[in-house]
Order: sequence, then structure tokens, then C-alpha cells
Amino acid sequence: MKIQNLPFALRLLGVAAVYTVLAQLALKFFSLAGVIGTFWPASGWALAVLLLGGTRLAWGIFAGALVSELMLGLALPAAAASAGGATLGALLGNWLLRRDARFNPDLDTLGDYARLTVWAAIPASALSALAGIGSMTATGSLSSSDLGRNMVQWVIGDALGIMLVTPLLLIWRQDPGELKDRRRWTEAALLLGLTLLAGQLVFQGWLTQELDSFVLKGYWLLPMAFWAAVRLGPHGAILVLCTISVQAMLSIHDNTGFLAHPDVQTRLVDGWFFVTFSWLMIMFLALLIKGYRHAESDLRIAATAFECQEGMIVTDAQMRILRTNQSFTRIMGYRNEEVVGQTTAFMRSDRHPSSFYENAWRTGQERGVWNDEVWHRRKNGEVFPQWLTCTAVKNEDGVITNYVVTHTDISYRKEREAQEAAAQVAQLAQRDALVREVHHRIKNNLQGISGLLRLFAQDNPQTTEAINQVMGQIRSIAVLHGLQGHASMDTVRLCELTSAIAADVQSVWQTPIAVDIPACWTPGIVTEKEAVPIALVLNELLVNAVKHGGKTHGHVSVTLRKGEEPETIQVDIRNSGHLRSNTDRPTAHHAGLQLVASLMPREGARLTREQRENEVLTRLAISPPVLHLEKNPA
Repeated sequence: MKIQNLPFALRLLGVAAVYTVLAQLALKFFSLAGVIGTFWPASGWALAVLLLGGTRLAWGIFAGALVSELMLGLALPAAAASAGGATLGALLGNWLLRRDARFNPDLDTLGDYARLTVWAAIPASALSALAGIGSMTATGSLSSSDLGRNMVQWVIGDALGIMLVTPLLLIWRQDPGELKDRRRWTEAALLLGLTLLAGQLVFQGWLTQELDSFVLKGYWLLPMAFWAAVRLGPHGAILVLCTISVQAMLSIHDNTGFLAHPDVQTRLVDGWFFVTFSWLMIMFLALLIKGYRHAESDLRIAATAFECQEGMIVTDAQMRILRTNQSFTRIMGYRNEEVVGQTTAFMRSDRHPSSFYENAWRTGQERGVWNDEVWHRRKNGEVFPQWLTCTAVKNEDGVITNYVVTHTDISYRKEREAQEAAAQVAQLAQRDALVREVHHRIKNNLQGISGLLRLFAQDNPQTTEAINQVMGQIRSIAVLHGLQGHASMDTVRLCELTSAIAADVQSVWQTPIAVDIPACWTPGIVTEKEAVPIALVLNELLVNAVKHGGKTHGHVSVTLRKGEEPETIQVDIRNSGHLRSNTDRPTAHHAGLQLVASLMPREGARLTREQRENEVLTRLAISPPVLHLEKNPA
């Protein structure tokens, strides 16, 4: 189970318990007077907890510090003040580090360690010492005459805790990449053993008599630290540094070995400088080597990516070529040494005007990236399509220093697209031919049915009018299918449909119908789903005009004109006669007009009828979405 998933109260208890244990260990092994530790690992634990777990865990730090101070025998007010100082110090260090956007808790660079020291170790330790030493001195737990020495000792102890324990926790929460090999763990164990042995010799005075001729110095330990930095990375280096630092603090506490001196302040200052400079030197080396390895890995990755299937060109800020890859040579035919120092203008073909390249250059400078389909010329003179991407590379100041141009040969893709388009056109043409054949057969069958109905009407004269009505509707549908059999289904022109239906009605009812369509005319195309209803409406209106005046007086006309509204066509049908008022037959049944009303589209068509002297004008106005004007009439 992850620590983050534990209940908050349990996490607070864990933080307080670890703080208390670390404080008691420091007071036992690293305290000169049993009150102030020369090395205070609890301060490093507190800062790491806030950086990783958030400021809510500060209550756990306060609880752990309060328990530790009470265990020293301090009065509650003094213990609370000291615990509050330790907590506020950790909070201050956390706040200062988070304010610096450059700080990375993973401690990837030496700058991160420097910020940890400047923003956390020094301010947090000073605030904690001020509260802790001040409260203890005020309550008489510490002598006021030793105030300065106590302050220095407290600051050094807390600062060392932050400089050693906090990095130890922050680094080891990450995956130790250098220690993935089991053989490295054996090497690490051997190194720690040698470090412990050398530390005991230098700091604890082991084998003093046997090594009387040797001068014991702290730099004896540096080879092990260097070894850890080079071979084991930051993870191994921080372990070795912590080992050396703990032994150095024990030397100060016991006044033995390399740091032995009668004066406590001297021992503290010497120990602090030794640990600090060792820490900075070794961690700088470890991070330098880590950065070098990362850069080396990035270079390998970049070199592999550079030699990809896409052609790549690296240029300077003026688009002069610095380097090309093998794919560029394969695609363009030019070797790297042939084009280095030139601009990319030698690849241009005549397919694009100079303004095209000027716009590309301007876009790349302003936006940092430009891509488009470009026709380039190979070394052999062949012009071919490429997909080209130009990306600007900027320095820390945002100034463009280089361009990386990638280009992909898309000839095959363009050929495949052309083949697919041609196949699709052929498929559509075949489909249209089949559809037209179906329409042609439907028209023939409908005409056959119409012929049978005509014969039936001749044998039964009393049914002639009704049969003619039905024949007109059938023949209007046949006309529609005839038109669709000669052209695409989506090119039924209203003028052709009206003329064909008028001719058919004239044939059935033996009544002349004059059709007037302007010579300079933009045809209107009836949508496929409304073609049949419009054909039936036109048939019913023309039959109605013939039956109610045209047949008697021999005058029926159809006029097509553009309407007042955009993309509207008016079909005006005129016949002699008068509109019926139905006052004498209010319940008369007009089946034709009822059929027209039911067939009229809900939008895009409007029907009006009016009396003009001795003529009846029926106007059918058709507009989108039922009809749209043909864009490129033949």
C-alpha cells in the first residue's frame, strides 16, 4: 500500500514518530550537552516531509518536536515554543523553495542543491535556533552566557540535517538507475564497508598505535566518495557522504580522531566546513557525471532519430545547410558534402511562386513551425511531391539559432490517391449507368400500364375521365423516370420536368398547352427526394387547368420565370375560366386539389390561385431546399 493512500491521521502519527526517534538518536550520539545536537537529522526529515507530502503534515512535525522537547524535561511553554520554531523553520524552507520555479525536488542539478542550502538549510536553521535557543534560555534551561555558542551549534546541526537527510530522502525516492545491475550492489556494499573502515580510522582513532607513522586526514575518505560519484551516481554518492558525515559528527561528539580539539566551537566549525565542502564537491562530481551520461544518451537517441526514414536537414538561422541525413541523400540524390553551406533554394521546382517560399519563411520565423505540401526537384531533375515541415530551434533568449527541416516523399501516396479517385469515378459512372437503366425500364413499364388503361377506357367510355386522371398521374411519374434515365438522378431540371409533363397531359387530354421558358435561363435542379411529389403536383395542376377551362376554351399556358426571392422559380399556369366559390356546393369533393395539398413539401414550395379577368392563374413558387439553381448549366 502506498503511503499516500493511508489515512491522514495515520500519516501524521508516522511523521511524528520518525521525528521523535531521529531527535532522540541525535541527542544520544550527536549532542555535547544533551540538549543541542551537532547533527540534527530530524530537520532534514521535516523538510523532506513537507516537500513530498504537503504542508498539512506540518502538524505531525510539531507533534514529534513537542514530544522530543518534553522528553528533555522542558516546561510545556518552552517545549511548545521550541517545537513551533522547528515547524516554522521547515515551513519557511518549504515555502522559499517552492517560490523558486527553478527548484526541482528530484535534485537533478547542482543548482538544486545550492537552492536547498540557500533557501532552506540556512533560513530554516536560523529560525528554528532563534525559537529553540530563545525559549530554552528564557526558561533557564540554557545559560544566557552561552547564547552565541548555542545558537551556532543549533544552526550547524539543523543545517547539516537538511543538507544530508533531505537529499538522501529526495534522491532515494527515485529509481536508482545506476544500481539496477546486481553487481553494482556488491560494489556498493564493498564501498560502504571501506568507507566505514576508513572513517573509523580517521574519526574514531582506530589502530592509532599501529598507524602512528601515518597522519590521519579527512581526505583519506575522498577516494571512496569519488568512487561512489563515478560508479554509483547520486544515489551512491549521498550514501557515502551520509556515512562520512555521521562519523564526522561522532568525532566531534567524542572529541576523537581527525576533528579532535579542546575547543567545542573549533570542532563544530571544522566539522561543518569539512562536511559542507565534501558534500558540495562530491555531489557536483556525481551530478556532472550524471548530466554527461544523460547528454550522451540524448545524443545517441538524437543520432538514431536523425537517421530515420524521413529526410532531415539542419540549417543555421539563415537557412544555410549544416548537415543532412542518409534519407535526404536517398530521397533527393544529393550527398551531404554537396549541399553543406548552401541554402535550400536548389531543391525548388517551378510549381510554386516565390511568394510561396517567402510566406513559408515568414511563418517559420513568426510561429516557429511551418508545414505544407511542396513540389521539389531531385538531383536527376525529377519533380515530385513532398510533405515538408520546418521547425525553428531557439536559444534560452528566444532567438532562432537553427532550423530543422524534415521532408517525406509522398509520391506513392499521391499516386494511390489518384488511382483511388479514378476508381471511385469509374464506380460512380457504372452505378449511374445501372440506375439510368432501371429508370428507363420503370418508364417503359409505366407507359405500358398507361397504354392498357387507354384501351380499357376505349372499351368503357363511361370511365374515360377517371382513367385519364389516373393515366396522367402514371405518365407524370413515367416522365420523371424518363428524365432520370437520361441523366444523373440529382440533375432533374424543373424546366425539363414541366415541359415533359405538359406534353404528356396535352397528349392524354388532347388539349394544347403552351410552355414558355426564357432562352437565357439558369435551370433549377429539383432535389431527388422531392422529384416525384413535384412531378405529381405539376401533373395535377395542369390536368386541373385543362379540365376547368382549358379543354372548353382551348387555352392553357405554362410560364417559368425567376421569382422575387433569391433562387426561387415561379411556375405560372393559366387557363380560361373562373375560380369556383363553392357557395352552391360547399361540400363538393375536389380530389385533385386535396392530392396537391398532401403532396406539397412542407417548406420550399408555395401554391397560390387567383382570378385575373377571365383567366385563372395558378402559381407554384419553388425554392430551397426543394430546388437549387444549377451552378454550371451546359
